[in-house]
Amino acid sequence: MRHRLSVVASAAVCAVVAGYRSYTAIAEWIADVPATTALALGIAPDRRPSEAMIRRLLQAVDPDLLTAEVSGWPPGP
Repeated sequence: MRHRLSVVASAAVCAVVAGYRSYTAIAEWIADVPATTALALGIAPDRRPSEAMIRRLLQAVDPDLLTAEVSGWPPGP
């Protein structure tokens, strides 16, 4: 696998926060971010995930497990 779940999920969250809702839109956001942003997210600028890969990976995530993992984020003071 080229991209770790945590990397794709983080990038997808950033895209959704920026107003991109569909898998296609999320992939477009990831494809269009500057190289420095891609690197900060853990994505090699020349090897960004495809829409199909993003969709398959996010659909495979157990929503209850994901909710449990992120329910305490960001950590409080």
